[in-house]
Amino acid sequence: MKTHLLLLLLLLFTIIVNAQFTITGKVVDEQNEPLPFVSILVKKTNIGTATDHNGEFSLSFSREIMKIKISSLGFASQQIKVNSKTKSLIIILKEENNQLDEIIIAAKQRKRVKKKQNPAYRILKEVWSRKRRNGLKLVDNYEYKQTKNTEIGLNNLDSTFLKDLLRGNYKSRKEIIDQLPHNETNVNYYIPFFLNEKIVTVYGDNKIDIEKEVIEAERNSGVEKDGFIFERFSNTLIPIDIYKNNIPLLKKSFVSPISTSGFETYDYVLSDSIVVNQKKQYQIYFSPRRNGDLAFEGFLWVEDKNFAVTKIEMEIRKDINLNFVRNLSFKKEYIIKNDSIYLPKKDVCIGDFAFSDKKGDNKGLSIKKITYFSDYVFNKYLSKDFYSKKIKQTRPYQFKRAESYWDTISKENAKTFSLIKAIKTQNKIKETTQKITIFSTGYVNITPSFQLGQYWDLLTKNSVEGLKLKLGFRTFKTTDDRLRLRGFLGYGTKDKKNKFGLETKYLLSHKPRIVMGLAYLYDTEQLSGNLLRTNGLNAKYFDTNSLFSRGDNFFLSFVNRSILQFDLEVKKNFHVGFSFAHNKIKSATKEKFKIDYVDQNGGIKSELTDVSSDIYLTYTPGRFEYGYGVEQKIGKNLYPALIINYRRGYKNLLKGDFNYDKIQFNYRHPILLGKLGTLITIIDAGKTFGTVPLSLLSPIPANQTFWITSGTFSLINYYDFVTDTYISGHFDHHFNGLIFNKLPLIKKLNLRSVLSFKTVYGSISKENSMINRSDIKYAAPTNKLYYEYGIGFENIGYGNIRPLRVDFVWRGDHKSINALPAPKFAIRVGISTDF
Repeated sequence: MKTHLLLLLLLLFTIIVNAQFTITGKVVDEQNEPLPFVSILVKKTNIGTATDHNGEFSLSFSREIMKIKISSLGFASQQIKVNSKTKSLIIILKEENNQLDEIIIAAKQRKRVKKKQNPAYRILKEVWSRKRRNGLKLVDNYEYKQTKNTEIGLNNLDSTFLKDLLRGNYKSRKEIIDQLPHNETNVNYYIPFFLNEKIVTVYGDNKIDIEKEVIEAERNSGVEKDGFIFERFSNTLIPIDIYKNNIPLLKKSFVSPISTSGFETYDYVLSDSIVVNQKKQYQIYFSPRRNGDLAFEGFLWVEDKNFAVTKIEMEIRKDINLNFVRNLSFKKEYIIKNDSIYLPKKDVCIGDFAFSDKKGDNKGLSIKKITYFSDYVFNKYLSKDFYSKKIKQTRPYQFKRAESYWDTISKENAKTFSLIKAIKTQNKIKETTQKITIFSTGYVNITPSFQLGQYWDLLTKNSVEGLKLKLGFRTFKTTDDRLRLRGFLGYGTKDKKNKFGLETKYLLSHKPRIVMGLAYLYDTEQLSGNLLRTNGLNAKYFDTNSLFSRGDNFFLSFVNRSILQFDLEVKKNFHVGFSFAHNKIKSATKEKFKIDYVDQNGGIKSELTDVSSDIYLTYTPGRFEYGYGVEQKIGKNLYPALIINYRRGYKNLLKGDFNYDKIQFNYRHPILLGKLGTLITIIDAGKTFGTVPLSLLSPIPANQTFWITSGTFSLINYYDFVTDTYISGHFDHHFNGLIFNKLPLIKKLNLRSVLSFKTVYGSISKENSMINRSDIKYAAPTNKLYYEYGIGFENIGYGNIRPLRVDFVWRGDHKSINALPAPKFAIRVGISTDF
């Protein structure tokens, strides 16, 4: 069991590409004092590093014999020959008085100097001034080819673990292990699980500001990734632009090493100058000024005269405050054309994710993405019709090509593809992937096309149903299924009632993308848990059921609902939807909660039939969607989201009780504020036109559970506020360690601070109040705003597992309504799997 659990946890983590040889060393002066930020360069290459604060360094290389150059301002340079047998060095530098001509090559000053006194400043200033002159945007038309490789695997595996993982024929197992990459000690191995290679041609026209990608070929091999967390981690590693002042990465904002405000975050050292292709280049070493800052450490090379960055190698420090991340490294190379245009040549991104801690000797999940750029063509005009005709990928193997084609492209990945082919047939590998599917999706395979789950929804509790048992299921062959059927069976131990729900979706068309759905629900619901409740596809609501919550919750409705749905993708990230719904709504417990109202004849009714249609628009610019089935996956990047929903109620149609109109608006926008952190803003607004009872109004969403839930208020009760017109705002500012990283003792805890503020204004009309005969007293935050505010601490946990957030929440003046007390202060807990 322990082995199985370990296998589950392993797949949360990524790869460090091990060099063939590695040497370590320490540089000191003649008094045996360590020398920080000394340049260590491999001669006749651009490979290099620098000593840390303790004068220590580590350097990897691939040749049997190499020469390294050790240099620092004020000290005589040394050249040392090393070979594969060299393991550790102690290097003593002697002081000298000679200075270099032209620009002074400097080691990091033991005492920080002003930026204008730093020799690197002059070079970086020139880089800043030429930002807009670099890149493909300087030509009218462009065309180039991309070769994209994505490789996923496990690293730091010992031979004992591999033998257990690769059970079966000993000879086959030995042949596989002999092929695996390993470190120089032959102790830790890397095993690839999945490899994708894609050939893409990119066309662009700057005059009409349009770009088109044409996939020429694609191939992949590996273990089945249905439900894999592999895919989710892989899609977090997106291309970065170093020329932007702030780089969005892992839902956070990192300061670019060539940011115009870089000297506020980085220390720079002009460490050396070299000649490449008869052109002089300056090497600048950069490192964060403060431990824990969202910044990088590494080298960049700048060409003289045109001051364009020709190459950059950087990685995050091990002390950076990120969950699961053991290392992230980036390497970008550029071609300099006509001294004014830079063109991408190679882009490498390597992620190493570890579950237990940040040490380099524990098992981890590795993700490596490499993109090669070639075959540039400029000022070749193509018509607008060419750009308007796009080939949309609608199935995984749409661009599959014969092996003979790939032989003409490159044989670089041939060995890895062969290795993966042998690995994925191993039974132990298949067992491991099945367990990962269960762990990451919550579903258990019963047959190859039928699953039960999700296991975390199995048990809930409320005052009406008591302990509620809920068994879910779905059809599932692959993530690219065009048809999906899902549902659940439920039972309340207190109300002794059976509940169930069933939904089916079918992808009618890939281009344009059109999805149709049917749904039926026979269950209890908390109608005071959300403001915007569309009947659209993929509508997910806050579930007020929880094993633990404050106070009683009898304010539940029993709903019998039928829905017909359509969703059309007009363009990428812009959807238009239509739905038609028939709802029968009544109280789940009439003894404790009445929803009675006066009908048009003056009679009192306790049940409601609502027949309505929804038309909604959703716009999510920048959202990353992937998959070719009826249910697409959403990437972990930050993006704004806008939803506008118009609902029309129909009286007498299918026995509907009310005519009404309701328009609602929801806007969510995460804003990256550089070093200040991330502000997440949610704005809700809506209005109901017509006279309707409680079940069709807009109660302000309460949250009586102990969990932090976006868009809800923690210190009011269900139905404390009932409105037909409202506007609310929720604001969470995540400082991402900005404050705590500067506090000497607290910074060791790796905590992050959060400030939150939420408020709402609303009203209720006399007409809607007059028909009310429920036991709910209508009240709305009309005379003054209701608000809550809090301070929170997130990134709580142990080692590299820090999913917890704790908020301390207070509210403004508020009187208890409906005879239920509401607390003035509360502590709430949240769980997040973000980085």
